[in-house]
Amino acid sequence: MRHRRYSYFILYALFFSIALCCCTEERVVAVGGGNGYGGSGDPTGYPVLFTSGNLTPATTRSAGIPYMAQHGRFVCSMYYHPGTNDTDSSAFELNDVAWLRVNDDLGNSVYWNKEYDDRSDSQLDDYGFDKTATIFYWQNRLTHAFLALADYHQLTINDGATTAQGKLKMYPAGDDYASDDDTTEVKNLKSLNTYDLTRGSRDAIAEQPDPILAFTVMKPAGATQESNRVRLYFKHQFSQIQVNLRGADDHSANISAEQIDSVELLGVSTEGYVRNRLNANDSIDAAWGKPVDLEEYSDSLLNINKWGTAFSMFDMAKGIDEDGVAGDDGYAIGFLKSFNAIAFGRLEALRITWHEGTKADPGIVHQSTFVIPQTNDAGEQLQELASGKRYVYDLELRRGTLAVIRTQILDWMQKEPLVYGTDGTITN
Repeated sequence: MRHRRYSYFILYALFFSIALCCCTEERVVAVGGGNGYGGSGDPTGYPVLFTSGNLTPATTRSAGIPYMAQHGRFVCSMYYHPGTNDTDSSAFELNDVAWLRVNDDLGNSVYWNKEYDDRSDSQLDDYGFDKTATIFYWQNRLTHAFLALADYHQLTINDGATTAQGKLKMYPAGDDYASDDDTTEVKNLKSLNTYDLTRGSRDAIAEQPDPILAFTVMKPAGATQESNRVRLYFKHQFSQIQVNLRGADDHSANISAEQIDSVELLGVSTEGYVRNRLNANDSIDAAWGKPVDLEEYSDSLLNINKWGTAFSMFDMAKGIDEDGVAGDDGYAIGFLKSFNAIAFGRLEALRITWHEGTKADPGIVHQSTFVIPQTNDAGEQLQELASGKRYVYDLELRRGTLAVIRTQILDWMQKEPLVYGTDGTITN
């Protein structure tokens, strides 16, 4: 009996030792790397995970975090240091280009085919990635750079299958820059995307191109895949202009909203350019607008508009009727009418047209031009439009002239989710 008890004791001790070793091994794995990295915590060879839209890391949904909307699409290129003796200060080289889409309401992005065709569960891997897609993997422990691009107004319908405007294209699939000058732009063909900034047949700001760009440089220094998640925060590359109009307090022009015909931006660029390639020194060139060449315009046109180009802005209440009273929705509070548009380059003047009579019988038509000053009262530069800025002009209409109430330059930030409403308007 004693020998049998001794045998039981040995078996129990052996079982306890095995269990203890198993628990110890689990703790070692979790502390050493976890999430598949192994004991070394080396991320090399593991997929790069993305969260799109948010400015700062977050573990819970917050009204202050503008995640890219679910089903949002973007193209991204990854750069790294490939040399054996490279350091973080070495020049970046392009690794690959991938297409991604947001698959939840917290910005988590998955790799997808560039046609954005639907996939069945059997065509997805354990991460939810399209098995046929290009996937980024951490190449080493040095810094990696990620440059991502989308068109905000086509966020859920963009694709990379073609190179038409608004499509998702990144170097080496870009546009040629047409110029006679031996400039950097010419030397780097296909390293930019070109956007048409003319009015054309567009009827709302939501129909304009609105490229958004994200740029993140990051070293995979965390011990888990989640701690190395790359966060992309997209920013508008062009500018938004908003003009709010009301009648003068001195009653020199007693007008109604129906009597305000149009607001035009004068001197702005007809094309805008967004760089789609990273420089070797881990920087990205700023967007720019095509300079206006006055030689392309006739003398008769320049007699009417000495700045050459004219862009008719969009009525911010067009197509909106939320309370049964047509034409009053979408305007800034306290103003008869509001107009907005996306533009870039140099804004020289605003031209407002209004009439004294009715729509059927306009009577006397007034056209007032407000020349944009170099700066506003706050000392902010007004003429050279800046990326990601919103310029707001509050004006009073007076007979034969205009009065400036206020000019503001605001950050053109987005509210959650990172998309416009279906009507494409932007609220104050």
